[in-house]
Amino acid sequence: MTYALCGLRVASELPLPELLPWSGEDRPADIEIIIGDVPGRLEDPLHEGPLLRTARDGTCLYTIAGTASYLVEGGRRVTLQPHPGASAPTVRLFLLGSVFGFLCHQRGLLPLHAGCVEIDGKAVAFAGHSGAGKSTLAAAFLRRGYHILADDITVLDMTAPGGPLVLPSFPRIKLWRDALEGMEIPFRDLERIRPELEKYHLPVTAGFRSTALPLRALYHLKTAKDRRHAGEERLRGAMSMEALVDAVYRRMSAFRMGQRDAVMAALLRLMAVPGARLARLMDIGQVDATVMDIVARHGAGAGLPE
Repeated sequence: MTYALCGLRVASELPLPELLPWSGEDRPADIEIIIGDVPGRLEDPLHEGPLLRTARDGTCLYTIAGTASYLVEGGRRVTLQPHPGASAPTVRLFLLGSVFGFLCHQRGLLPLHAGCVEIDGKAVAFAGHSGAGKSTLAAAFLRRGYHILADDITVLDMTAPGGPLVLPSFPRIKLWRDALEGMEIPFRDLERIRPELEKYHLPVTAGFRSTALPLRALYHLKTAKDRRHAGEERLRGAMSMEALVDAVYRRMSAFRMGQRDAVMAALLRLMAVPGARLARLMDIGQVDATVMDIVARHGAGAGLPE
């Protein structure tokens, strides 16, 4: 089976319903995912931790007890060995999460822990830690007719001639039950991301932008305790770099793969993209107002706050 992911052709022995089928030219796969035996150790180790082991050539060995072991090589090949009793959704969750992040770093792409939407033909991304509201914000944009490029991992090609380019990733949004209920989205027929969690995959095939777009702005989401602390603040200089470093998906893993210099060089280039801190109330009733403010700010040539 072959799938599309960030413009790459993925050949996988494991069914990946989260991805769209490959519809491009018939060419060799950019990434292969096979099911097989995975070693317990790596030769010439650079880092050995409880979950992640890396070798000096950048190879990764990632093990989630009770789920699977993943061997990630050269940004092109993943060998996975499911553990006894592991559910397929859980195996895919880590494959299309952390393991995908390792692949991006190996390929010289920059993954951010961010969602991303299209506004006026350009990409606008929203970075933040788990629970910051990235997926809820993406779903609110989708509900208003805007296209989604990414939900949780926004992948940037930092070598594109016109500046950072967002490569569309997954045509789905992962949402907790309370967010789905708050936005009156039916969830009974949706697949859980893990059997034990009340978090679901919301397919967005019709609202997915499958073509790469230039990155126009990057917001860093923060939680505001009350309205006095809500709002936007433009980031520059050291504050901008600090926020960007914090936004890199699987940053410490990349450093342990020997990618520190490559990541920091990419972030220096990313500083050219306008960035702002967006502190917002974690109130589902306010999310549409946030969407309207952002759309107004990025329409008709408007820019980020000074």
